[in-house]
Amino acid sequence: MLKKVEDLLEYAKKANTKKIAVVFAHDPYVIEAVKNAMEYGVIEPLLIGDGPIIQELTDKYNYEQPYQIIDIKDGEEATKKAMDLVNSGEVEILMKGLIDTKVLLKGVVNKEYGIRQATLLSHVGLVSYPNFDRVLFATDGAMNIEPTVEEKIMIIENAVTLAHNLGYLEPKVGLVSAVEKLNPKIKSTVDSEAIKAYYHQNPPKGFIIDGPFAIDNLVSIEAAKHKGIESPIAGMADILVFPQLDGGNIFYKTSVFLAGGESAGLIIGAKVPIVLTSRADSAKAKLLSILLAVVKQDGLLDLSH
Repeated sequence: MLKKVEDLLEYAKKANTKKIAVVFAHDPYVIEAVKNAMEYGVIEPLLIGDGPIIQELTDKYNYEQPYQIIDIKDGEEATKKAMDLVNSGEVEILMKGLIDTKVLLKGVVNKEYGIRQATLLSHVGLVSYPNFDRVLFATDGAMNIEPTVEEKIMIIENAVTLAHNLGYLEPKVGLVSAVEKLNPKIKSTVDSEAIKAYYHQNPPKGFIIDGPFAIDNLVSIEAAKHKGIESPIAGMADILVFPQLDGGNIFYKTSVFLAGGESAGLIIGAKVPIVLTSRADSAKAKLLSILLAVVKQDGLLDLSH
C-alpha cells in the first residue's frame, strides 16, 4: 500500500510522459503547478485559453519545450477542444484551469463529444498524515451532493478502479456513518445496509466492503477492538465512502488544514482522469494531483507487498 501521498513524487519519476490538456491555462497558479510537474519530465502540456496571457506566463515561469499553446478564449469552445483532444487519443489527462467547473463538466458529459465513460463521475481524494501508516481514499467530497444508494455503488466502483490502477489488489472499503448499527433515523446506516445487500447479491470483484462504521473504527484497530467490532474492514479501511458531499468535503479539508495531511485528488469516471483542484489547494497538492493522474494512467505501481 501507499504509505504517504508524497510517495507519488518518487513513483512518477518512473512514469512515461503523458500529454495533458489544461482548459483555460491563463492563470499563474495553474501555470506554476504545470511547470512543477513538467520538472519531473512526465507531462507534455497543451495549454488552452488566452494565448497571449499564457505565453506571457510561460515566459515568466521559464517553460521549456515541449509544450503547446492553443489560443481559444471562449470557455465552451476551449472545453470542446479539450474533449476532441481526448477523443482523438492525443491527450491522456485533463486538467481544469481558470474555467468554471460547471462549464468544464458540462463538456465532459456532453452526449455528442463528451468523454464520460462510467455512468457517474465522482471525486476521489487521497490523504495521508504524519503519524499514520497508510493513505486513505476519501469519496465523494466534491461532486455528488446527496447520492442515492445506486449512486453510492457507482462511487464505490470508481474509487475501487482508482485503487486498482494504483496497485491495490483488494482494497478495503468502509461505509462511513456516525454509528456501527442500523438506525432507521440515520439515513447513512440504512443506505449502508442496502449497499451491503446489493453486494451480497452481486459479490464484489477485487475488493471487500463493510459498514456502517464511525471513522474511528475504520482507521483504528484499537478503537474497533474496544467496541468489540469484528470485521476485516475494522481499523484497516483503505477507502472511506462518505454519506454525502458535506461529510466527505469536511473530512478532506480538515485532514489538510488541521491535521497536517498531504492530499491529491481526481475526478474518476471519464475516459481520462480529470485534475480538478481548488485555488485553496497548495502548490504541492496541485502537483501531487497531476502526478496521481500520471501514475494512474501508467499503472506502474505494485503495492501488493
